[in-house]
Amino acid sequence: MAEKRQHRRLKRRLIVKYGERDLSQSGFTADVSPTGVFIVASVIPRLDTRLHLQLFVTPEQFLYFEGEVRRHKLVPLELRTLERSGFGVRLLTPRELITSVLGQELNAPRFELVYATRVAFQQAYERELRMGAAFISTTRRISLNTEALLSLVLEFAGNIVELEAQVVQVFPPQESADAPVGLALIFKDRARAEALLRPWLG
Repeated sequence: MAEKRQHRRLKRRLIVKYGERDLSQSGFTADVSPTGVFIVASVIPRLDTRLHLQLFVTPEQFLYFEGEVRRHKLVPLELRTLERSGFGVRLLTPRELITSVLGQELNAPRFELVYATRVAFQQAYERELRMGAAFISTTRRISLNTEALLSLVLEFAGNIVELEAQVVQVFPPQESADAPVGLALIFKDRARAEALLRPWLG
């Protein structure tokens, strides 16, 4: 139980400066966790943009991070007096930063599945995860048997579970709009996946 509390999102309004090459944009956080932040701002970077972040705990105390934009929240202009637009950022780990700087980026493609609620995660677990498999909706061209890295973002718990997987089936775009498009993955270590996922079922 202590592990779950440690990674729970905290509602904190902190000033943050950000940008792709500098810190020229500013906003404030709506919530913060060890794995990511949600930033309320008027300038919304594109999805997958890598950002430099300066997070002010106090006017004199601040932290630097790098992260990737993972989601947008766009609010219509007429509603912005009640709610503000913003974007979610996944904070990059030291391993990711070091391999990037040293030019040793992993060749394996990375995919992400996000579960905002425990119920959504429980349903996905019963549907496919408990069988050591996952479906990724994507138009990326990936070959069969390609090894991949899958991040399961448990937003309800403020935690990310990373698993090694392999592409076992490819669903290319079809004429029928109802046909699935994406990839079927199986976990390379099903027992490890089970051990990591089961504690978060509640």
